[in-house]
Amino acid sequence: MDAVRQNERLELARDLHDFVAHHVTGIIVHANAALMIQETSPEQVKPLLEGTSRAGGETLDSMRRLVRVLREDDHQTARPGELLTELDRLVSAFAGHGTEARLDVGDAVHGIRLAPEVETSVHRVVQEALTNVRRHAPGTDAAVRLELDAPGQLRVEVRNTAPAVRATVPTGGRGGYGLVGLHERVEAVEGSLTSGRTADGGWCVSAAFPVLAAVEGSSA
Repeated sequence: MDAVRQNERLELARDLHDFVAHHVTGIIVHANAALMIQETSPEQVKPLLEGTSRAGGETLDSMRRLVRVLREDDHQTARPGELLTELDRLVSAFAGHGTEARLDVGDAVHGIRLAPEVETSVHRVVQEALTNVRRHAPGTDAAVRLELDAPGQLRVEVRNTAPAVRATVPTGGRGGYGLVGLHERVEAVEGSLTSGRTADGGWCVSAAFPVLAAVEGSSA
């Protein structure tokens, strides 16, 4: 069991390393572009610097998660407070440019404990699902929902509304972790994941994760 947890930790670390590298590359690109146009098109510098700032913040967040994944205490558990804060940031970053996004959290979710690798996987599912919405169904609204829908099971859903033009189906591939990778990630922490079109023409990614324990006095 220790070997399995260690392999999962290393896999998560590699994943987060790639994510950090992606954002550092973005920072360099934005900075170089700003330097090139600062004299000829100064009005375009501010948006580039704003993009650099966002990428820097996301990089720091990823580095913090990387440190948490690599910590040595195998028995350390995570409370959802910090995770919910990070998910709120993800949802807020998705919103804008004419789109809306919201995060709904069931009351019982505040009273559960998650294994560190489960917490990281929840974050990754929401992150990749929102990335797929932006990539495959731009301009649509999104909703993220977390609830305790069964004893010992956390349900995470990311839904988007129907696009004006029929969206492409998210798959694996370059530029994102992909649904195939998400399935593997969720199953590695003893969870499950499904995805598909909704009745109204939108898309839904739904994942179930194991909960270690509920805080005494909490209820579903």
